[in-house]
Amino acid sequence: MSADTARTNGAAPPFVDDPYRAVAEHLPDAAVVLFDRDLRVRLATGTALPDPAWCSDHDVGRIVVDLVPAEQADVLMTSYRAALAGKRQHFETPGWRDPGQYWSVDVVPLHGEGGAVSGGMAFWRDITKRHRAEEALRQHRRQLQEAQQLARVGSWEWDLVTDRVSWSAELCRILGVDPDAVLTREITRELIHPDDRAMRERRLAGALSDPSPFQTEFRAVRPDGTVVWMLAHTQGVCDQSGRVVRVVGTNQDITKAKQAEQERQRLLGRLYEVLEGQHQRLAADLHDGHMQSLAAIGLRLDQAAVRLDRGESGPVSGLLGGLRQQVRDELAALRRTIAALRPLVLDQRGLAAAVGELAAAIRARAGLEACDVTVDLDGPPLDPVVETALFRVAQQALANVEQHANARHLRVALCRDGPQVVLVVQDDGCGFEPTHTHAVANSHGFGLTCMRERLQAIGGQLTLRSAPGAGTRIQAQVAVQVPP
Repeated sequence: MSADTARTNGAAPPFVDDPYRAVAEHLPDAAVVLFDRDLRVRLATGTALPDPAWCSDHDVGRIVVDLVPAEQADVLMTSYRAALAGKRQHFETPGWRDPGQYWSVDVVPLHGEGGAVSGGMAFWRDITKRHRAEEALRQHRRQLQEAQQLARVGSWEWDLVTDRVSWSAELCRILGVDPDAVLTREITRELIHPDDRAMRERRLAGALSDPSPFQTEFRAVRPDGTVVWMLAHTQGVCDQSGRVVRVVGTNQDITKAKQAEQERQRLLGRLYEVLEGQHQRLAADLHDGHMQSLAAIGLRLDQAAVRLDRGESGPVSGLLGGLRQQVRDELAALRRTIAALRPLVLDQRGLAAAVGELAAAIRARAGLEACDVTVDLDGPPLDPVVETALFRVAQQALANVEQHANARHLRVALCRDGPQVVLVVQDDGCGFEPTHTHAVANSHGFGLTCMRERLQAIGGQLTLRSAPGAGTRIQAQVAVQVPP
């Protein structure tokens, strides 16, 4: 029997709806829908009905599925039928008239006389504000996680009341810990490198009495044995009485920065070593070469002076001719020594001309059939440090071509590539196996090591490609300006 027929005949409804109506109409964000065993609406009321049209007399007595869009009907009908089978149901669903609205729905069976299920009730509650807040929180957490991944920063918290430790997903990833693992202070303590453990524990203990922020660096050891450098920012959190109840912080993975710093220190050490060697060689050249030559010239000048005093002008003329040639030779030797310190051609004619002259000289000395030189350095002047480094690399690479390559053709290219300048020296000579080079004097290995370290010292990079019988290609790449 339908609800309308029951009213017409004066029969009692299948269940009393007035208490439900009174409750629903006094709740600010809820609505109640009663339905019978035929899934027909018996009552739809409340201040927050999903659809205000449901409360019209026309809709009472209609089948529930007729009141909602098709995409919502299956979910509602499944839950309503389950209630008629005596099962409670709960689901959340977006609104269909306002997609921005969200509903929490509880469907329960209603029992009539004898305890039999006579129908059901759907309690609809508007949870739009809660849903938006939860979605905003999820979005915030996603953004925080993405930011932590980009910065390689993980966050953590130590609750002193419960002695519970919690880590962000990024910190778990950095230290190779299962995000679902239950963390304790003992577990986190064991992850600290043994040599840094006492220092880190001492600083953490200090935060219990002094909540002021502090910063430390320490090493952690992943479960696989990998050592990771961490930069930790830590501070205490107090309750209203001023007692520290939590210690929170962030740990940033600075392993790459530490490795770069160690490499920089190694390169500086190598640079000082090379400079010291150059100074020693320069001192030896000045003492054993130039000083000896100048001393010999001085002696011959003394001899000329003595003979002039004696009136022996004839022999003096020949002596002065020899001295003139000695002076010319010594000047040439001094120019070579000075050029070894800073190529004068760079100051006089610039890097492009200097590299061109090097290539031309190598072509003549090595008897090459062809030497193709391409230079394009239009733009602001290069940093003098960059110019010197590229000139020395070109000098060493071309010397290798002359001494080892047995090549017929040579290509040299020097050009800007955006914020960088690139030098390429390529030959079609005998080539070699790069993995077999050794850092010994007068070999490929020593020259390559010098070129690579010279570039690394100013943030550049050396790329080598060679194989036996396939020639050699060396590329030097460095920023136009040396970073401060």
